Amino acid sequence: MQGLTRDWMTPPASDASKKLRDRILEARGFITKEERDDFLRAKWSTLEDPEALPGASVAGKLLCEAAKAGKKILIYGDYDADGITAATVLHHIIATATGKEGPQIYIPDRIEEGYGINVGAMEKFARDGIDLVVSVDCGITAIEAAAKAKELGIMLIVTDHHKPLDDGILPECDAIVHPGLVGVPKTYLAGVGVAFTVARVFARAWSGSQGVTEKLSDCLKSMFPFVAIGTIADMVPLQKGNRVLARKGLDYLPSTTNPGLRAIMHQLKTPIDTLNTSHISFGIAPLINAVGRLQHAAKAVDLFTHLDGELAISTASELAKLNRERQKVQREIIAEALEQISQDNLQEKNIIVLQSDAWNRGVVGIAAGKCIETHYRPTILLSGDGEELVGSARSISGFSIYDAISACKEHVITFGGHDMAAGLRVARDSFDDFVSAITAYADKHISPEQLVKKIKPDVVASLEELDYETACGLEEIGPFGIGNPTPTVQIMSARIDEVRVMGNEGAHLLVQLGNSYNRTKCIWWNKGEMQSRLNRGDTIDLVANVKANSFRGHKSAELTIVDIKLPSG
Repeated sequence: MQGLTRDWMTPPASDASKKLRDRILEARGFITKEERDDFLRAKWSTLEDPEALPGASVAGKLLCEAAKAGKKILIYGDYDADGITAATVLHHIIATATGKEGPQIYIPDRIEEGYGINVGAMEKFARDGIDLVVSVDCGITAIEAAAKAKELGIMLIVTDHHKPLDDGILPECDAIVHPGLVGVPKTYLAGVGVAFTVARVFARAWSGSQGVTEKLSDCLKSMFPFVAIGTIADMVPLQKGNRVLARKGLDYLPSTTNPGLRAIMHQLKTPIDTLNTSHISFGIAPLINAVGRLQHAAKAVDLFTHLDGELAISTASELAKLNRERQKVQREIIAEALEQISQDNLQEKNIIVLQSDAWNRGVVGIAAGKCIETHYRPTILLSGDGEELVGSARSISGFSIYDAISACKEHVITFGGHDMAAGLRVARDSFDDFVSAITAYADKHISPEQLVKKIKPDVVASLEELDYETACGLEEIGPFGIGNPTPTVQIMSARIDEVRVMGNEGAHLLVQLGNSYNRTKCIWWNKGEMQSRLNRGDTIDLVANVKANSFRGHKSAELTIVDIKLPSG
């Protein structure tokens, strides 16, 4: 079925006599009551044993031995929310165990060093007397840096979740922890999930038993919010272990005692007892990411590991200011990119590759993602840096941008990432060849059908059953994100009672369905221009997300429209 903006995939048949929540869970593969109950409880006991993660047992024990021997440990992180929270987790667990200042955390400069472990950093660590380096959220492709560490006598533990090199070569080091190291992982952990798993093994090794000391147990629990932030921010599937970690983190987030995290949450200007994945995705994580995009991520690391009181408050305020600046820069890049696309008619191509020396390299990744929202095409944005172009790529469902770049690697200096997002460096004089090669690859591997946005509703629902109690029941399916999306229903033959624009310059659309005695409020964000196509009295089909609304004490179900189908098509 074709709506105004998307193709609708037919939802599976369901028993309308059952609760909407249960019908949605059945549509998602939880057929029996036991399966549904297990999913909804998301028990800690369902989380896989930490020593089952490939390499975690060796890494955790090596870290423990080094910490007990008083070795000089350094945590090598990444400059995004996943890498920063992963470094924070390992820092605090080691500090709690030893009762001393936690290990030094090193975050590479995004502009000068780029992503991942570099040889120059290893040489610096040797001069500083570092005995052991443990990476978080990076390192799986650091072949040269690992060789340099071995040459210099530095122990190296790599913990990562990104794709290894195509040739299967792994860094030669003392331990590698990676969900995909042996077969298909049970849970596609984020970098922070991998680091937290290593922290659990470390705590066991330090305690000398499967049950850890009360002090270390309390520390691990206090890290739940950081695990949730990194997991949600990195957009890994919120399934299996990730869902447990995200839910635990959201449960513990309102009561966190970490001064830096509390200062960050204060910037959200929202009651902390109502936080959900959206507050992390659009509130907390952007503040953490902003500093690494525009300055140096060490500020965020310090905020979570060392600062308190007025210093924490002022630093969080500075991060919020940087995020506002990032938003401004991002809007400018998006506007310029969309203009380039229009001028060169690139929206007709299967992949979009753009370059501008004026673009901020720390922001092009987000801008690429926003371009996809307008022109549903894999998008790569590159910014000039002397003889090199540095940039980020974002993709669409069913097309691995990592594999695409890998297929053109003879035109690329370095690259890394995963199916939906990647970073890369291209020599300026290789840009045209790279564009030709990746365009040819996309033409071969992307079908016309893939370039049309699709929506698959979970079930067909009636407007009458969408009350406040039902909407609250749907919240139990959360936390929502990649792999566990917000419940989506298809509603047929709903009557429009009112339609009007709202927001700044009429950007959004408010639609009231039903009649003057019993109306359901619907919001269609950024679709104010659709007002002229909808009229009071029209009967429409729609696909929408359902949420509970208790604004000013009035309890109701509210719909966020995904798409609408008019009777005429």
